[in-house]
Amino acid sequence: MTPPDRALRVVPERAETPPRPAPSGPPILEARRLGRAFKVRGGLLHALSNVTLSCAPGTSLGIVGESGCGKTTLNRLLLALDRPTSGEVMFRGKPLSDMSRAEMRVYRRAVQPVFQNPYSSLSPRMKVRRIIAEPLSASREMSRAGVRDRVIEVLEQVGLSADVADRLPSEFSGGQRQRIAIARALASRPELLLLDEPVSSQDISIQAQILNILKDLQEDYGLATLFVSHDLATVRFMCDEVVVIYLGRVVERGPAARICTTPDHPYTAALLAAALPADPAAPATDTPPMGELPSPLSPPSGCAYHTRCPFAQEICKQERPVLKETPRGEVACHRVSAEGWS
Repeated sequence: MTPPDRALRVVPERAETPPRPAPSGPPILEARRLGRAFKVRGGLLHALSNVTLSCAPGTSLGIVGESGCGKTTLNRLLLALDRPTSGEVMFRGKPLSDMSRAEMRVYRRAVQPVFQNPYSSLSPRMKVRRIIAEPLSASREMSRAGVRDRVIEVLEQVGLSADVADRLPSEFSGGQRQRIAIARALASRPELLLLDEPVSSQDISIQAQILNILKDLQEDYGLATLFVSHDLATVRFMCDEVVVIYLGRVVERGPAARICTTPDHPYTAALLAAALPADPAAPATDTPPMGELPSPLSPPSGCAYHTRCPFAQEICKQERPVLKETPRGEVACHRVSAEGWS
């Protein structure tokens, strides 16, 4: 049996922050019944099916799932690097597919990505100053002096000194490179950061430092963030709400604090159990049997998770559960009724 990605729990040392106020205004970015299918040899691969989510100003949404669940495909659709087969990606209430070039430029500045691997996301031939200034220079809305000042400003926001601006990425560690990548994303004063596993390639101590930087940026500048990860512990620290995806479909959605402690869906519980404890001395917990991830080319009938679920019943093999609301959030599981566990 193959467990999901084993993730080290990173719990940075910092005081508990009070809950953020309820978001005001319309969502910055939405996915409405988003689907993406690919024609491949052997059939049609449904990478995403009927995914709906939204990111409001000043909030943080976590997208969780093991490798192969559709997180990368969702990222590409939200960044307009690919087009959905069905559904729409909306920016400030308008479909991306209906936007003019000028509107897309506004969208590109407002929604900025930070990718997983800073060794490949930063050009090795460009100095840090040019890397960060590139999106500003492209917009032609700032003077050279303004661009120069903005580069220094965002470097300081991520804990780097001004003198790094004239050095190449090869002169920095992985953690420093990721700070540079975050600074580049901040340069255009975005409304939303789309963070794709931004700490998974870093050492544990570096992970904590970067997470604290991102948390501070959220709180100091009111940034919205969409945080993609397979580690529920990291997502709990960073996010207000969590969406759990399995084989391209949302199986659970709810407050991060609740989902990361008492999940309703067996798949979410398995992800939580598969993460290593924050305290190495803590007693081990049994990981629910996961089995092999089914092929998305021929997903199981009924509930796609039933072949790996220790609680599967006959109905799970025959009927796909719908995502339904409960007092605790939303869950797609036959064991959970509208009032809670059945």
